[in-house]
Amino acid sequence: MLDYKDNYLLNLLISSDYTLNITDISKLLGVSKRSAYYSISKINNFLTSQGLQKLENKRQVGILINSAVKDKLRETVSNTLGEVYICTNSERNVLEILLLLCKKDFKSISYFEDLFGISRNTVINDIKEMRKILSVYNLALEYDSNKGYIIEGLQIRKRSVILNLISTYEYLIKIKSFDLYTDEVVNKIFDILVILEKELSIKYVNSTLTFLSVLLAIVKINELEPIELAEEDKKLIGETAEFEACNKVVGTYLSKEDHYYLTLHLLGLRIQISPEYELDENEYIKEIVRFLISEFSKITLIYFDDDEDLFNSLYTHMKQAMFRFKYGIVYQNELKEQIIKGFPQVTNVTRDICNKLEKIIGYPIGDDDITFIAMHFGGYLKREKREIIKVKVLLVCLNGIATSKLLRKELDYLIGNLEIIDAVRLDEVSDFKDEVDYIISTVEIIDKSIKHKTLQVHPILTDLDKTNILSFMGLANPNNVEFDLSNRIVNDIIDYLPHDKIDEVRKIILNRVSSTKRMVIQDEGKRKHMLNELIKENKIIFRNSVDTWQDAVYLSAEPLLTEKVIEKRYLEKIISNVNELGPYIVIAPNIAISHARPEDGANELGMTLLILDEPVFFSDKKDRPVRIVVTLAAPDNEKHLLALQQLSGLLMNDLDILLNVKDSKVILNLVKKHSK
Repeated sequence: MLDYKDNYLLNLLISSDYTLNITDISKLLGVSKRSAYYSISKINNFLTSQGLQKLENKRQVGILINSAVKDKLRETVSNTLGEVYICTNSERNVLEILLLLCKKDFKSISYFEDLFGISRNTVINDIKEMRKILSVYNLALEYDSNKGYIIEGLQIRKRSVILNLISTYEYLIKIKSFDLYTDEVVNKIFDILVILEKELSIKYVNSTLTFLSVLLAIVKINELEPIELAEEDKKLIGETAEFEACNKVVGTYLSKEDHYYLTLHLLGLRIQISPEYELDENEYIKEIVRFLISEFSKITLIYFDDDEDLFNSLYTHMKQAMFRFKYGIVYQNELKEQIIKGFPQVTNVTRDICNKLEKIIGYPIGDDDITFIAMHFGGYLKREKREIIKVKVLLVCLNGIATSKLLRKELDYLIGNLEIIDAVRLDEVSDFKDEVDYIISTVEIIDKSIKHKTLQVHPILTDLDKTNILSFMGLANPNNVEFDLSNRIVNDIIDYLPHDKIDEVRKIILNRVSSTKRMVIQDEGKRKHMLNELIKENKIIFRNSVDTWQDAVYLSAEPLLTEKVIEKRYLEKIISNVNELGPYIVIAPNIAISHARPEDGANELGMTLLILDEPVFFSDKKDRPVRIVVTLAAPDNEKHLLALQQLSGLLMNDLDILLNVKDSKVILNLVKKHSK
């Protein structure tokens, strides 16, 4: 039986003019490769049952679907993959940035509204996100009231962003290129690069040449402004064998300025940069290396105790790498796949650290450099026979992927070294339960065989949930203050400790500091507003039915509107969010928690309870029935947490009573029972 995710994947494969590999599919669906393979297996079972040929996973090519199968099933799907694939917010931001960078004219809000079929408010939110992304590269999104938006900054930075996005989101650019380039020009440039390989007697990685070909095709077709190089740099570049080869092979196909630009990339692909190109910011690079080592320790709780070999090797790499970062050069790391396979946990941790480092240095850091940095850390751990304990977690949510995204984001923030292998529904747990260390679920799991590794939490994590998760997994998630305090204590007593016990003592101290902080947080939570302070008789509404889910949202919030606890725009934002993201506010069968962010119009803390005799559906497919709508208004991120925790207890333990009662006094007694 194919679920929504499987049907969606089948539609993508049928509709695509490109061959998608397992990595593409994993990113398109937002799931692990393991889950992608599982979906393909289910699709193959379905095709076999229909007497159709199975999908073929061809090595080095991708997932192939027989043309006869396409013809047979195409009638039921859209004609193009671009129509089938719905972008996530971050993917849409990528495409918006690319269009602003590559097209010379200004772009208005209405342009993006029409292009992506989204609301004006959504575009405005996108603009905020784009500004955050661009700030990493020291670029600015400027607005002209008569023309619209345009990106301002150095052309070299703009090209760095383009290259970083097309290499990171290759799968997305395959299906939504918006005429930024043509295959004809990409292939022409790729052929030129192959000739350059022969001319220079060097073999580059194919994927690197592909990304560079797409970048140069975008530069050529969109006539992007040339980059500006210092005269001394141009002189040094002009004396290289790479520049001579460019002049000979490329000729007039690219401008003279882009001969220098292409040469920069070819020099970067050499890996070993000549001394003339090395930066002299020695102290600055040392600070970067200290940052890398410190952040790695904070996430993994592995301490290097001023290891000189690790510091020096990272310093040498970063001194050369800063040259590539400065000019946005694609770096060829032929060991990348081996490093990822050999040190998967170290690579993931290093990737998180480099995301932070990008904001400090103002340049993007590609996967090739990330894996090379990871190799330094991995080599140290292997040499010292130490390892990162990687926690594998399965998320279980009633609504599958939609609800789990919120939970995944909170867990990622709470625990740095975490591998969430998938997010599934309750009926899918048995397929994964033997492959994970822990199962975090928003619904009750009865299976006694996995009780020891299962923890039930609320869909929106409370402080107590977070404390329970850390305690359940035996993990610490120190912030900078906790980390630094623990380090200072250890440094004070280090002379009195056996060398092989230093890490163990440090962890004990850190856990004690962290647990003390969590006890304080929990005590503070008890002083926050309780459920019976918010749910009063005039906040309980009974109705037989409503016509639409939008009516339910407004009806539930009526008392809060009347008392000016919220503004009308708060409800408009809730409806806009549901239209954009889907019915994520439906947290369980028959239950929706209607809420938006404090800045969307929540003036005070408030909560209401609407109970319907007949369900209203929050989905066109009639698969999100709701009879209880709670409207929550919170002016900050803290005051409502205790009440929300108590509400969750009420909904989990006394739902049947709520659904069958008509007396507000009974409900108030239940509220009082859970307000302890």
